[in-house]
Amino acid sequence: MSDLFRDCVKIALALGAIVLILALDRQLTDGHYWINIPSSEGLPFMGLVEHTNYISPEHYGGDHIVYCGAYLPPEHPYFEIGKEDLMDVYLPGVAEINPEFDRSWIRKSWKFIELYAQPVPKMNHSENIPPLKTPIPGLWMANMSQVYPWDRGTNYAVEIGRRVAKRVMEV
Repeated sequence: MSDLFRDCVKIALALGAIVLILALDRQLTDGHYWINIPSSEGLPFMGLVEHTNYISPEHYGGDHIVYCGAYLPPEHPYFEIGKEDLMDVYLPGVAEINPEFDRSWIRKSWKFIELYAQPVPKMNHSENIPPLKTPIPGLWMANMSQVYPWDRGTNYAVEIGRRVAKRVMEV
């Protein structure tokens, strides 16, 4: 891990993202796009997104694309297990969403992880936000620990990317 990245991690703690994506041969839910799942429900993931209830399955070879994801501490054991083991953990939760679900519906699956996905700023983070220009000549940095007071989001990522691009062009 680079010193620069290590410094960012010191400034803002983080949660990691672990995602299981399923390509199903049929629709999972009755037209629901995004389902937030409270931890009190006991499911192993916090969100289920049936992408193809928003964008037609015809754009995905007829597959119905389902995203099951969670934000967990980077040391959580789910980050170390293989895709099949994660499926064993997640699929009972998918069956809670739709009791008719059967593993045979799955045409393909993928597991994705990112250990630094969700910044968790410490107290007074606004006083410690890393600068966009790093001490390394020609190297600029734009990441989610710098979008404070927001926690994450595509809009903020685009905005900070544009800010860095503008600064680079001024040099």
